[in-house]
Amino acid sequence: MSDTKQYFDLQAFDPAAQQSLIDWLQYMEDNHPLNETPSDSGYFHTEVPEPTPVFIPARNTKKIGKGNAQITFGTDRPTGRASGKGAIGAQGANTIDIVVGRMASADGGRGVKNGTLVNNNFFADAARIYISQLTDVDENFGIAKGVTAQSTNRSAIALKADAIRLVGREGVKIVTGRSRATGFGPSGETNSVGGRVEAAPPIELIAGNNTDSKNVWGGMFNPNEEVPGLQPLVKGKNMQGALTELHQIVGEIWSALFNLTILQTTFNGVLGVTPLPWHASAAAPTTTGNLNLVMSSLYHTRVNAMMWELDYLYPFGYKYICSTNVSAN
Repeated sequence: MSDTKQYFDLQAFDPAAQQSLIDWLQYMEDNHPLNETPSDSGYFHTEVPEPTPVFIPARNTKKIGKGNAQITFGTDRPTGRASGKGAIGAQGANTIDIVVGRMASADGGRGVKNGTLVNNNFFADAARIYISQLTDVDENFGIAKGVTAQSTNRSAIALKADAIRLVGREGVKIVTGRSRATGFGPSGETNSVGGRVEAAPPIELIAGNNTDSKNVWGGMFNPNEEVPGLQPLVKGKNMQGALTELHQIVGEIWSALFNLTILQTTFNGVLGVTPLPWHASAAAPTTTGNLNLVMSSLYHTRVNAMMWELDYLYPFGYKYICSTNVSAN
């Protein structure tokens, strides 16, 4: 079971604030009828008495918001005022930071006490959308290295929360590379600093934020085998074609073995009628073994191979290997 958090906790307030809140609750109980909702009780979207940290702004910061939900406008700043491109006076580092629940996971999920001065914290804040014109997004968010180089000195949008859902009623596309637009010269659309964009930058899906390779035991003659942690996805149609060709190759081997069995059985029949007694005694059991142990097994193998092809390699198969909904290039 996942960890849960209390919806209301007096422990986050200092003793004086706790007593003040208790006195206020007692006053409300004594002076308000039960059917009236106080404007600051927290019920029915009234004001919630909760500990709220205080964000430390920089001189160029414009902050709007209420309680522990804020939007700040300024320059790239992953942590304190000495961090990010804004700390070195970089031009073109304009940033919009939408954040809720500053320092929510601190102190085991209890957060910080009311009025605590805090900076940005990409790891302890509850959820945010970070939009920056110039930033080092992979380093700032602690993202593992992938196939492509870490993004540095580039524009970025980062979304972080306990759960993120992208819902498209008529589809979702994850696209990399240049847009199909005209008017950008022979190289097409550039990146945010005017640089050339690759034709097809990769899409990397990194579950667990870990791309380290693993050393495994690969057998007697290859005891130390390194398995990459991040590997390319398989293209379904290409895999379908590869398995179809493999099925044909296996079928050719099956036919050759079947023909060999027929020829050997015929030859054994000829040996069975020779005047040499040891030939005759060996021919009968050999022929019987070929028919029962080889040809019968080959028939079963052919049937299994046909069913395997129908199940996996055709769209009507119940285990068709290609997705009907998700495609990649």
